[in-house]
This record gives sequence, structure tokens and C-alpha cells, in this order.
Amino acid sequence: MIRFAPTHQVLLGIALLAITMAAAEDSTFADMPQVRSQPSPAGLRNTGFGPFTIKVEIEGVTQGVTQGVFSSLEGLVSASEVMPSQNGVREQSPGPVKSAHLILRRPYDPLLSGLWHWRQASIDGVPMRRDGHIFIFNSGGQLVAHWVFHAGWPCRWEVPALVAGTSAPAEEVIEIVHTGLSLEPPSGS
Repeated sequence: MIRFAPTHQVLLGIALLAITMAAAEDSTFADMPQVRSQPSPAGLRNTGFGPFTIKVEIEGVTQGVTQGVFSSLEGLVSASEVMPSQNGVREQSPGPVKSAHLILRRPYDPLLSGLWHWRQASIDGVPMRRDGHIFIFNSGGQLVAHWVFHAGWPCRWEVPALVAGTSAPAEEVIEIVHTGLSLEPPSGS
């Protein structure tokens, strides 16, 4: 079960409310990991969005149909500092924009080493800053959301636990620092 911080729940809930879902029957993405949506945060209408597929494309890092497929995504956050009033005016003003780190999770496959090599460049002191595209597909394989993160680089790569003798897959986690997010219209919109 994926759990989001309360702030992330509200922001994700608002983003999901803005997305419309087509009820098409298509097996295009049937072999990709799917994530069921969480119950709506208090006060938000349940849109019925889910299950869905998360695909992330980062130039030179994730290529191919399944290499960029992730089971969870955290950190779709855009917030502004609140600046105090100036010259006795009671209204506060928006200040600099702050973004949370993106955290992506997927089943670990040692043959898919692109994320590790991207992280290695940061360890070596030459981070490869890349724009990345986050695509959300509905259960019918239709693109319903497209975010872009800008100038991202990995500040953490992790496989938290490898347990021998179990059929449960290990999990790979990558944390990405970036300079901001933008929401693009899905192709064809």
C-alpha cells in the first residue's frame, strides 16, 4: 500500500481531480506494474482514477518499454514561501518556489543499471542534470497526465533489502533533486 504525507495526499488528490479517465479496454500496458489509487483525502470526491501505470523517461538513463516503469512516485509538490507584508500592507505575497525531491520505486532488476550509472556520475562529482518526463497511463493504456521535472540529478539510490530465499522482489529506490515541475497537456489534448 502506498502512503503519502498529508500534503502530498491533498496535492495528488487535486492533480487527480484534474485528470479525466477514459473507460477503454486495451491490454497495451497489461504487463506493466499497476498501482491502485488511494482513497480520496477528506473533502475530495473520489474520481475512480486507477489502477494506473507510471512511466518515467530520462534521457540517457531510462529507455525501453519497461525500464522506465515504476510502481510508485512521491514528491509531485510545488510550494511557495509566504513572504511577510511590506510597507504596512496586510496581504502576504508568494515568495520563491520550492519543490520536493521526487522518489521513484520499482522492483529491483540488476540488469537495469541505468539509474545506478546516473547516480555514479553524481558520486564522481559530475552530476548529469537531466529533464525527465513522468507519464501516467490509465488502465486502458491512455496517457492521462504528463509532468516534466527540470535539471534533475539523483541524490540517493537504494535497494533497501535483499532477502535470499524469497520470491518477493527487492525494491529499487531513486531520489531526484530538480529545479521545478511543469504539467504538460497529454498528447493529443
